[in-house]
Amino acid sequence: MRLHRLALTLLVVIAMLMTGVAASAEFRVEQLSARPVEGTYLMDANIDYQFSDTVIEALHNGVPLTLEVHVQLREKGSWIWENDLLDLRLRYRIRYLVLSSTYQVEDLQSDVQQTFFTQRSAFEALGEIKDFPLIAEDRLSPGESYRLSLRASLDIEALPLPLRPTAYLTSSWKLSSKWREWPLQR
Repeated sequence: MRLHRLALTLLVVIAMLMTGVAASAEFRVEQLSARPVEGTYLMDANIDYQFSDTVIEALHNGVPLTLEVHVQLREKGSWIWENDLLDLRLRYRIRYLVLSSTYQVEDLQSDVQQTFFTQRSAFEALGEIKDFPLIAEDRLSPGESYRLSLRASLDIEALPLPLRPTAYLTSSWKLSSKWREWPLQR
């Protein structure tokens, strides 16, 4: 009976610890906006990437992390089955280079790479999207209201194959933000 209580207590403590680790790791879209510039809507976004300790450890052990930023533009009030005006998946990769003790952030759309000496500066650069060309202004109907939505997530499918089963089964790898919306009016 005493062993049963001890085992139950241990399970509760482990569950609380796992919940604490998962709760401190989250992605948040802090800012999202779009504005017309010379006939094209440009998007700015700021994403706060808070990775779990497990994911940070994997990064420091040479596992590249791929992040996906899902962007949608729809008419305001449109039904779920109606087509989006825009449905993009922007992909970014971060890796830790052990020999130089630097972080490399790569925009997979443009193949532009940046190198950072600190983890914090790399994560900040990873989360900053500036002047991204969304859509030509003439594709939007005058007087119509639209909704720009964005969310960010860790792409588990881009992890090395041996790591994927663990990532799918462990909450510390399931990192995704909530949708953030921005109203657009032409």
